[in-house]
Amino acid sequence: MGSDAWRARLLLLMVLLPYTLHVGTPSLWDANEAFYVEGPREMRETGNWLTPRFNFTEKLNKPILPYWLVLLSFHIFGVSEWAERVVILACVIGAVLVTYQLGLLLFDRWIALWGALILATSPKVMLVARRSLIDALLTLTILVAIFGLISGWRHRQRAHFALGYAAVGAGVLTKGLLGGVLPAGAIAFFLLFTRRLRTLARFHLGLGALVIVGIAAPWFALMTWRYGWGYLSSFFIGEHVSRYLHGTYGARRPIWYYLPTLLGEFAPWSFFLPLALAIAWKRIRSEPLDREKDQELPALTRDGLVLLLSWFLFGFGFFSLSAAKQNEYLLPLYPAAALLVAHLFAALESRTEGRRCGGVLLTIGLLSAALLAAARLWIHVARALFPESGLAHLPALVLGGTVLGLLWSAWSRRPSRALSALVVAMASVHASLAGLLPEIERYRPIRPLAERIRQEAGPEDLVGYYRYTAPSLCYYTRRRIFEIFTPDDLHALLRSGKRIFCVMWERDVRALTSQQEGTLKILECRPSLFPLRMRDVQHLRHPDGLERVCLVTNR
Repeated sequence: MGSDAWRARLLLLMVLLPYTLHVGTPSLWDANEAFYVEGPREMRETGNWLTPRFNFTEKLNKPILPYWLVLLSFHIFGVSEWAERVVILACVIGAVLVTYQLGLLLFDRWIALWGALILATSPKVMLVARRSLIDALLTLTILVAIFGLISGWRHRQRAHFALGYAAVGAGVLTKGLLGGVLPAGAIAFFLLFTRRLRTLARFHLGLGALVIVGIAAPWFALMTWRYGWGYLSSFFIGEHVSRYLHGTYGARRPIWYYLPTLLGEFAPWSFFLPLALAIAWKRIRSEPLDREKDQELPALTRDGLVLLLSWFLFGFGFFSLSAAKQNEYLLPLYPAAALLVAHLFAALESRTEGRRCGGVLLTIGLLSAALLAAARLWIHVARALFPESGLAHLPALVLGGTVLGLLWSAWSRRPSRALSALVVAMASVHASLAGLLPEIERYRPIRPLAERIRQEAGPEDLVGYYRYTAPSLCYYTRRRIFEIFTPDDLHALLRSGKRIFCVMWERDVRALTSQQEGTLKILECRPSLFPLRMRDVQHLRHPDGLERVCLVTNR
């Protein structure tokens, strides 16, 4: 193995190491993670590995593969937050490594390495690696599907096609139809743009159908046998078509919703993405259709850029047109975006694009200003929440130093230095924030409040939350919980004659007391860091400024 290959693997290892810090320390994140821990725990407890569950009821709107993977981890390591997050960690590391392999297939070793490093140092990837399973797993299956199908198409190897179609089948078991729509759309637009639709026969569609159906159909068949044909209609029409067209509960988000989402969650690389898209499109338009290689950068292929643009633009348009928009939905597009940005830096380092691109200088200036603002904001937060921790100020110092690195790269006309500075900075910020996770736990109230419930609640008592969302309460109390969001429903529960233990915001306790909704006794209150809105940050001076979450009872 050459020295370049060893250096690439060493850099990837260094960037991925922060992902392993405090994997099992934080309590469950209530946004998504709690469902994929409590569900498998209940399935393991009941011995039913067929039907997803949550809150001691069947959950028929989710595919099974994420639950099976966590169940397998629980079987090996026992039930814990760590055992669930090992699965997430494996998915994220797998996505980074497959991005590297895809970069090798489409371009060269250095673009492959830069693309993998960019993906690994993206904020959204860092967050998903510690709190969400289904989106990390879906991203991995889509990556493997596109890699396998394109590799098979190029090298005419049936084994690669089998790998790609197997990944599509796994994607269907992960996220339903979306697991097939994204890779199919990306490859279809690639073939259409390159005028190669006639080569569709080379994709062995018959083999693909057999593999996908063989992997995904048995579970759906068993679910249909158990719950009837209405299950298939509800799952594919209700949870896919209707949700895409009409959305779900909550506010409808505008068509441009993903533009600021991408800017923040793919930062700092999102600042370079518009220029990366423009440079890729310019290169595609400037090369003849049948030209495979460039004299300056012999491994950069037109086909690779067309594939990445098709993948990213199809996915971005598909999700933007959906009525049901969630931040995590863009995650499967990040590998394509990362490789496009890596190609941008490679092109800027060559004589093809030159080193005096005004767009890069403008981008570096805007990014430097954004990093300085982020550093200033973090200093304010660190002083308020972690006054005794020296580690808390490290992210701000790193961001400040990064600005100097960016300015140096602009002055020396070497964009690769900006890329290196940003990779080192984001990996360092990731490591320092991971080191703060034990400190952050003091501002996460559900696990200690659940422990208080377990100490005091009897078997017949009712446990749940009011105008607050904490599905992890089910996992930590090991009992069924109620969810109430209106005063009338809470008042009816108080009149039931049973003792209740209810988690709610302190402001709601005061409101209920003033409205004389019943006698409520506060057992314990704790400060909560999440959700911390941006407008609240400027007023935050010390932990007492955080909103508190309380555990109340009626007896």
